[in-house]
Amino acid sequence: MERFKYDIERLAGVRFDDVDALNEQLHTHLGAPTRQGLRDERVAERGKLGDLEVRNITLRSVPDDPAHAKLTFDVAPPSILLEEIIWEDSTLYPPHPDAPGSRPYWSAKVNGAEVVLSLAPDNVTLTRVLISHR
Repeated sequence: MERFKYDIERLAGVRFDDVDALNEQLHTHLGAPTRQGLRDERVAERGKLGDLEVRNITLRSVPDDPAHAKLTFDVAPPSILLEEIIWEDSTLYPPHPDAPGSRPYWSAKVNGAEVVLSLAPDNVTLTRVLISHR
């Protein structure tokens, strides 16, 4: 768990307009930006975050302010179990009862970024990570 925490903290500390640093952290190559509505989007199929295999990596940013962006990726099985608070200000949100398919997630501020860790229906297995710089 400490390794995962450290890896997320390092990733959250990277400026998202530094694509080379993101590529290095995720052991991947984010493609050239493509316009998706009002945002630019870079994608990569696979990578690694520490010992975890990650897939479907997407970096979305506003063209005139690429440092303010959202990075998302799925965590391939086998994942890790998040059974307790990772950071002091972490909050666990249950699935929303009125939203079919809603999943529980942890949310926390990490190095000035908002980190959301989505969980499987078992409420502990990490499935997806979203890091947002605003």
